[in-house]
Amino acid sequence: MGFFRLATLKDINQIMEAVEDSREILRLQGNGQWQDGYPNKDDFINDINNQNLYVVLDKNDETKIAGVCALTFYEEDYHHLYEGEWLTDLDYMVMHRVALNKRYAHQGYGDLLFETFLDVAKLKGYHSLRIDTHEGNAVMRHLITKFDFEFCGRVILPPNKDRMVFEKVI
Repeated sequence: MGFFRLATLKDINQIMEAVEDSREILRLQGNGQWQDGYPNKDDFINDINNQNLYVVLDKNDETKIAGVCALTFYEEDYHHLYEGEWLTDLDYMVMHRVALNKRYAHQGYGDLLFETFLDVAKLKGYHSLRIDTHEGNAVMRHLITKFDFEFCGRVILPPNKDRMVFEKVI
């Protein structure tokens, strides 16, 4: 499990580089996700301060950050699915704010972000994992499917963002 670690404030520039790369990919795909300024630097600083942000490191140079994800233990907005239902009522871990530096695309680092999610959940004793994404985010939907998450329905995230939600029981 040496490929990931908790993020620190020293990582913020590399984290934001990955975020901007991901934002640009979404924009080029015609996807409106992340085009409104969210997430921003303050969101990631808050995640770091709350020890919720993990970075996946370059396999050959641990000073370089390939990707980032926030792993939290609850999501208020997941309480009210407007379509569908969750698989379980277990306590759950949530993956948010997933970003990958474009230099690491198509090299298995997206898989490593999801493996980080699974590893941290197991270490913390969670048996339910949840995630949401924009319907047009093909890359994220591919990874969600690849890692055997099940579609559970839809949710509205503030300020009126329709998202698909998925759960995996481990």
